[in-house]
Amino acid sequence: MGCGLTCVKYLLFIFNFIFWVAGGGVLAIGIWMRIDRATFDPLLGIDYYPIVCWMLIGVGGFVFLVGFLGCCGAVQESKCMLGFYFFLLIVVFVGEVGAGILAYYYHDEVRTWMDSHMNRTIKNNYGFVPAVTAAVTAMQEQMKCCGDRSYVDWMSTKYYKEGKAPANTSVPLSCCRDKTEAGCNRGQPGQPADISKIFTQGCIPSMELWVQEQVWILGGVGVGVGLLQLFGMVFACCLMKAVEDEYE
Repeated sequence: MGCGLTCVKYLLFIFNFIFWVAGGGVLAIGIWMRIDRATFDPLLGIDYYPIVCWMLIGVGGFVFLVGFLGCCGAVQESKCMLGFYFFLLIVVFVGEVGAGILAYYYHDEVRTWMDSHMNRTIKNNYGFVPAVTAAVTAMQEQMKCCGDRSYVDWMSTKYYKEGKAPANTSVPLSCCRDKTEAGCNRGQPGQPADISKIFTQGCIPSMELWVQEQVWILGGVGVGVGLLQLFGMVFACCLMKAVEDEYE
């Protein structure tokens, strides 16, 4: 085997080692979420939580297997392993393209579900479920947003209706632009005394804006991953041909 193909062999091994580690990471997250259900269930909802867990476990396990086969096939120069690896890599590539098309086609339905679920979560669980309270607080602080669609949403929440919120506050403290300023969230539920002191945009519009701003980065990452997989297929073919020629 020439120097060039030896380089191809090691490049294929490095590529698949990264692929293998990434798959193991996704698999571990999926298993962790399945075991530590109490942490994530309030955030994702009982209807979708098991689906998310098993999807992560399935995808992580599959990528882990593909990376393992690629590493073994490259090290052992096994034509059988490399051929099976090539087939699985095509399956992954086709799956990614299909997932991208489905994500584009169903993005309105996903947005509607997210809107409905977030509204229901904030309305019924904020202030009562610690995990939800912490998640919503962090989201509003980091994304500089307030409520689901608007700060007015807080008016109809259980948190305010049942009097669990501090008296004379219009929104949670996490909605304030400057949380160190006393009385920044003063007012009646959903009706701040000084609207300039709070974030007025809802968190769903903020998420949508963030995705729009990052779409070129996300697209670039997707194209980059696809190209790496194509290179992996080419390297696998070259190595299979070299192994075949060596044994003839």
